[in-house]
Amino acid sequence: MINLLEKELDNLEEIVLDEEDIEGVKKKFKIEDLETANWAFRKLKAIEEKKKEIEELANQEMEPYEKEIARIKKWKEDEFKQYDHSINFFSFLLEEYYREQRKVDAKFKLSTPYGKITSRKQQPKWNYEEDRLLKWLKANDLELIRTKEEVDKNELKKKYQVVSGNVVTENGEIVEGITIEEREATVKVEVVD
Repeated sequence: MINLLEKELDNLEEIVLDEEDIEGVKKKFKIEDLETANWAFRKLKAIEEKKKEIEELANQEMEPYEKEIARIKKWKEDEFKQYDHSINFFSFLLEEYYREQRKVDAKFKLSTPYGKITSRKQQPKWNYEEDRLLKWLKANDLELIRTKEEVDKNELKKKYQVVSGNVVTENGEIVEGITIEEREATVKVEVVD
């Protein structure tokens, strides 16, 4: 990893040591200007680079043995966990700063050489209580109710037969809209302990 990025990771443990005392940590580290926002972006970049390094090492070291793969995956997860907490922490600080600035200036944008924050207005989310809504629509606005027609394929296979590559009724009538495709048997290679 580049020395500059390694330097950013040096005091990371001090910053997000105790998740329980998040209020104390928030008081100690608060983003108040572009300089501190830039600092947080550099921390996030260094963490992401470290995670990439861990990922590459884990991928290089994996051997074709189940226990070894599980051990390496566990190691990777444990290593990632500490950095994921830091990512969440710095992202929270940046988002908090961004929201505060947006209250002051609705057009505020945060962009530095190390990262940026953007926001996009979302449409309101509609939460449906299907049963109540259907009942109301049946009484007030039927055109908004769809009826979905679909073939019951399981029952169709039970009722009709395949004869000479065609699906036929018990009277011998060919059912339209179905083609039969013969397929080769599957082969499975299994190693037994």
